[in-house]
Order: sequence, then C-alpha cells, then structure tokens
Amino acid sequence: MPVLTPSPRSPHAPASARHRLATRHDGPTRAQAAGHADGRGHALLSRAGGFTLVELAMVLVILALLGGSLVVPLASRIEARDRQAALERLRDIQHALTGFAIIHGRLPCPSTEADPAAPGYGVEDPAPCNFAVEGRLPWRTLALPATDPWGRTRQRCEDDWAGHWRYRVDPAFASAAIDAATTPAGNLQIRSHDGSRITTTDSQAVAVIHSSGANRQADGLNASVTPGAPTYQAGEATADFDDLLAWIGRPLLIARLAQAGRL
Repeated sequence: MPVLTPSPRSPHAPASARHRLATRHDGPTRAQAAGHADGRGHALLSRAGGFTLVELAMVLVILALLGGSLVVPLASRIEARDRQAALERLRDIQHALTGFAIIHGRLPCPSTEADPAAPGYGVEDPAPCNFAVEGRLPWRTLALPATDPWGRTRQRCEDDWAGHWRYRVDPAFASAAIDAATTPAGNLQIRSHDGSRITTTDSQAVAVIHSSGANRQADGLNASVTPGAPTYQAGEATADFDDLLAWIGRPLLIARLAQAGRL
C-alpha cells in the first residue's frame, strides 16, 4: 500500500495565503504609515503656525528700537527744513524792505498795533514812528507772511507774539527821505556769540529783522534789547540759542537806492 507523505509547499499557492503571510511579516500597513506621517505633519504645522510669547516680545523690542532710531533723524530733518524756510523768508523780507525804500525813499515804520481786529494790525504805524519799543514787521504793508515757520496766528489782544517777525529800524532811515548823507542815529549793533562786533561804525545796521526760532522765545542778547541799548546777537544755532537774524546795512541800502536812481 503506498505511503502518503506531505507534499511540498507549492509555488503556486493561493493569493489569499500569500496576502496573509505578507500582512504578518511586512510591518505596518500603508494606512498606518500614512497616519503616522500625517500626525507628525500636524505637529510640525502646529509648531510653525504661531509665535511664542518670548518670540513675540523679541519682535516688539526690535520694532521699538528701529522706530526710536528713526525719530531723532526725522526730527533733525524737520528742524533743518524749518530753519531753511525761515532763512529764505528773511531774505524775502530784506528784498521787500529795500523795495519799499526805493519806492517811498525811506524804510517803513514798525507795526505796534496789538489788536488783530484793528484796521492797522500788521500795517506800519503812521508817522511819526514809535521807536520806544521793539515793534513787529509791518507784514501787511509789505505783503509778507506775519510769522516765521514756528509762529501761530493771533486771535486776541491777549495772545502772545511768539513767532511773529520782530523789526527795529533806525529813526534816521524811517522818519525822513534817505539821501547819500543820511547817517544812522539808532546805534543798532549786531554781535556774535563771543561778543565780538559783526557790524561796524561804517556799516551799521539800519534795520533788523529777527526770528525767535523753534523755541519761540528770544535768546542771548536778543532777550534784553532796549531802545537805549539796541544790541542784537546773530550766529549759528547752539544748545541755548536758535534765533535767526537778518539786517540791512547802510552801505548796501545807499547803493541800492543809487542804482534805482533815488539818490
């Protein structure tokens, strides 16, 4: 009788058997691998999706430092722009005063009217000029702005004059017609920061125009000018001086009047 022996495993085993063997020995399924990768991706996205409080604080500190570093240069540029505008207006005032002298044969009187509602506000005082106080530039008479770049429009008599152009004129050049022999009588003097004289006896100022600068108050010698000692201070801006000053000297004014045929 023939002996029955187990037959060797056929290479052509059913597909279901091979699938079961692969499932047991090939590690995680594709679905498991995909799930693992998906979880790790969510973790990375969650990590990259926002800032921690420490990181946010560092960003704010950096932005504050950058903003602070821009404030000072911006303020300096604004101040330089305003000073340049004031200097340009002072040149316009010098030209306007010279033109007035060519037309009228004299320089205008200061304006001392304090009431903004008065008809004479901003207009030169009628003759005789008031030389007892430092007046304001008669801006309406000269068709010029009333203030420097830092000034404010006055609404009432009680309002301050900060920012309005200050103006002083030599009496001999505003009270009567100017001729080649007219000499200064008001002794207007301009000095530098160290006290040295900028104007001399031969080139005395016959008119002074003064801006109080960004601090809107007279500095240095300009804070104590009186009719008896009309000495002004001019020079570059310093920590405690930011006034701007312009003046008309006698030789220049006489020359302009001669060129215009007024002498």
